[in-house]
Amino acid sequence: MLVIVGIVAGAMMFFLSIYLYFGSHFFFGSTVANVEVGGLSVSKAAAKVKAETKQVEIKMVEKKQRRSIQIAEPYAITNDYLKKNIRKGQLSLPIKKDAHERVIDAVNQTTFPVGKMPGNAKVIYQNKQFAIQSEKEGTAIDSSHIKKKLWKDLKNGELQPEYNLSDFYRKAEVTTKDLKKEKVLQKLQALTDRKINVTVNKKKIPVTAPILVGLTDDQGNFDDAQITQWVANLEKEYSTIYKKVTFTNVHGQTLRYKNVGNYGWFIDIKQSAKKMRKELKQPKTSEISLVIQGETKKQPLHITQNYVEVDLDNQKMYCFNKGEMVVETDVITGRYAKGTATVPGFHTIMDKRRNVDLSGVLTTGDGTYNVPVDYWMPLLSHGQTITEIGLHDTDHKLQYFGQPGAFKTDLGSYGCVNTPKVEVAKIYKYSFIGMPVFIYGHIYDEAPGEFDKPVEYGTEI
Repeated sequence: MLVIVGIVAGAMMFFLSIYLYFGSHFFFGSTVANVEVGGLSVSKAAAKVKAETKQVEIKMVEKKQRRSIQIAEPYAITNDYLKKNIRKGQLSLPIKKDAHERVIDAVNQTTFPVGKMPGNAKVIYQNKQFAIQSEKEGTAIDSSHIKKKLWKDLKNGELQPEYNLSDFYRKAEVTTKDLKKEKVLQKLQALTDRKINVTVNKKKIPVTAPILVGLTDDQGNFDDAQITQWVANLEKEYSTIYKKVTFTNVHGQTLRYKNVGNYGWFIDIKQSAKKMRKELKQPKTSEISLVIQGETKKQPLHITQNYVEVDLDNQKMYCFNKGEMVVETDVITGRYAKGTATVPGFHTIMDKRRNVDLSGVLTTGDGTYNVPVDYWMPLLSHGQTITEIGLHDTDHKLQYFGQPGAFKTDLGSYGCVNTPKVEVAKIYKYSFIGMPVFIYGHIYDEAPGEFDKPVEYGTEI
């Protein structure tokens, strides 16, 4: 009995001593924040953990690629905390208040391999039908995902010493599953089945399946930028303000000129695109009329009804109303120098005003001029250039109208078409803003100086 009692007592003393020892020391195999602390006292364990977590190293591994993320001192380490939790085999630590910023800084300072971006699933049109092209995987790293994952694991005490870098590849934002869920193909097919037409000044343009794909983004949603660009392309193709104009002068010559840039009609891109976006979404839309600005009937490209022509060679001006000549008058054009010439070309009447003082600097440079006129019709030239040339009355030259070569003397203007008041009054009556004015002839070809305004002689056809 004594032997048994002695063995039991000895065992009890042994286990008591073990219990007391591990009351101040960590069990063998224990870890604190992945640091081995088995058999260490609280103070030694604290010192070791502090030393080894001064820079917490996280390895990011991918095949032969390895990257190391160093998080600076993320843990709040105290002896009291370790002592309270000394009997836990694996112990996580509380983190510092700025631990999140430390994780972000650590990831930001890490250079990851340059990879290929993933490709979204997208809608295509091939073999006369809509189809979905599947998303493509990439190898580009999503550093924001790494930040979130490390922060989450750090917070939950689950931070691992190693992660697979491939787990952080960027994912496609749009997948085949997403497009199928949205029934994108069915919606596009329904639009195609409706046989939608876009009307541009009575001309119908079918919105075919390939065009529909072009008007949508990769996911089959109507794209504002794509619609606007398509309308802009139509505007360039169909608007007449970009097309050349022709007319037949009193001598029977048919001449072609570049457009001023404001004669004719054009598609209002912004308003038309807005209208298209709205009406394409309507379930019953079958025809969309684009918004037109300008006169489609009154401004034909072959001008035969309402216009003015100035014959420089013969110093004559004619006005036509509804195809009939209503004014024929002598004129005196710009003084014989290219800098003061009445420039040949296609123009339009930019404005109409009564009782205006025309003023400027004399070409001699030794003074200014101020000429009051009763009728003033300034012209707009190619490229919408404001030439400061116009049609106006000049009755103080009345006795000289009809004299050949008057424009070569001081009677010549500074570029305007000087006209007897009684005749220019008639033109003023028939004219309108935007009215075509054709100026032709070659009297300034040999004149001194250089033209300072757009000049075009017209091409005979």
